[in-house]
Amino acid sequence: MTDFLLHTAAPEPAAVATAADPLRAEVREVVQGISKALRAHLLYEGSSPALDRFMELLRGRMARLWDQVPHLVLTVEEREMEWEGASVFHSDERDNLAFLLYRDGIREITLHPGFEDDELPLLVVILAQVHRLRGADEDDLLTLLWEKDWSCFRYRYVESLPDGVQLPEAVSGGPRAVPEPRVEAELTPRAPVSTDDFREALYFLDQTELNRLAAELQAEMGRDLWSGVLTALFDRLQDGQPDRQAQVMEVLSDVLPTLLGAARIDLAAFVVGEMVTVATSTRLAPGVIRGVRALFAQLADPATVAELVRTVEEAGDAVRDDDLSRLLSFFPPEALGPLLRAGESSGSPRVRGTVQAAAERLGDANREHLAQLAGDGDAPLAIGAARLLGRLRVSAAAPEITRLLSRPEAPVRLAAVEALQEIRSPSAAGALEAGLDDTDREVRMAAARALGSLRYAPAKARLEAALDSKRLRDAELSERISFFEAYGGVAGAEGVPVLDRILNGKSWLGRRESGEMRACAALGLGRVRHPAAEKALNTAAADADPVVRSAVGRALRGMRQ
Repeated sequence: MTDFLLHTAAPEPAAVATAADPLRAEVREVVQGISKALRAHLLYEGSSPALDRFMELLRGRMARLWDQVPHLVLTVEEREMEWEGASVFHSDERDNLAFLLYRDGIREITLHPGFEDDELPLLVVILAQVHRLRGADEDDLLTLLWEKDWSCFRYRYVESLPDGVQLPEAVSGGPRAVPEPRVEAELTPRAPVSTDDFREALYFLDQTELNRLAAELQAEMGRDLWSGVLTALFDRLQDGQPDRQAQVMEVLSDVLPTLLGAARIDLAAFVVGEMVTVATSTRLAPGVIRGVRALFAQLADPATVAELVRTVEEAGDAVRDDDLSRLLSFFPPEALGPLLRAGESSGSPRVRGTVQAAAERLGDANREHLAQLAGDGDAPLAIGAARLLGRLRVSAAAPEITRLLSRPEAPVRLAAVEALQEIRSPSAAGALEAGLDDTDREVRMAAARALGSLRYAPAKARLEAALDSKRLRDAELSERISFFEAYGGVAGAEGVPVLDRILNGKSWLGRRESGEMRACAALGLGRVRHPAAEKALNTAAADADPVVRSAVGRALRGMRQ
């Protein structure tokens, strides 16, 4: 890091004078603020909350300055900048603000009201670019300024003599006549050229021709050059010359990451698709084939997939789901793991759905590899693999998913329970019983609901024991409901006596269960769908407890649907 970043501009000799003149002091603050903004931009590499707050303060200073002056004209010297003949910025550092302008020929700048809105940060970015990338092959400051459309910023500059032009020698015996080596120039808006200026010409176009020319010009300006350039590259790739193929492949290897980084997913999908077509239909040189394989291996890299997903999320609606789906359809099997991980971690439901659909296509074609990924130590990857195995109903993967029930991460165990429910095999259903005693409430509830949905009869005894357990009595209502409904679905008519006892029974001393427990028993009877269950519910239909009456009514309506 240079001293330019570490030091502020040294106070100038006229500091006392500027302090006595409030307006000049404000101008000085603005100019030094621009210099500090440049240093902050270089220090924070253009992105920082501190830089944003500093820019807001500078904008406020400039907005207040326009109440006192119509515009600001600053003369640029090598080490200082002047306003109305007095110095308002001075620095002895090598790469100070004044020197960056002076070095490339800028001799005067003029700032107009509104400059602080959009053009101030643009000027800071350009100055930072010139400071970082100063070299023979880089554009100079004048070129970078000329490329922008300024409305509130003007500058005067001097042009150097063309290369090879020599100043004439002095003539002996007379005065030296030395031409001025530099020419003053000023960037001023030119008057617009109108078609009315040419209407009196002999061969001027009629209105129909003008309209046709305007339409063709608009079509040409709107034409996507990428498609034409890429098509030409693939034509060259198929011409059969190994040297040219290698050159084209090198270009495409640079183009593809550029397109992905710019969120041009449609063009990236076109490039990858054409590579597949060319590689399968054209005889390519061995080195080119290796380049194609290396490119697809890079696509499957976890960092590439994560960056792609992040880019698509930031682009929002600018990326179509069809384009992203088409691009992902060309990803190799090695991308299955990164896609599963990205599908679980993406914050965009739209992107997550598209990525998971692509992972499902790859997983369906590589089920053994998918089962291996379920045992990965990375939690998001294991979750994604387990869920996909469940959706695909890969019963052979039940042992791998069952082992996930012993993982320390509760989300992994929950995904395993959901996957075992989807698989619907006897071994998978049997493994769900272990989830009833899980330490996590969500996992216990998911396991109970899964067993009830599958009506897995062997789980009857374990569920019945849970109904009378102290843990369930102390659990939250939603967990108790899930266990009672699961018991009703699993036990069927055999479970009616147990549920009827809890709903309608009394102890020897005439006491009943709590209202919440009785309501849970009513919901469990609603899952039995048997006349005996309906009879037990009707017995409690007029119960004095409103919670029980509501649960009984809900259960009866469910049975009659």
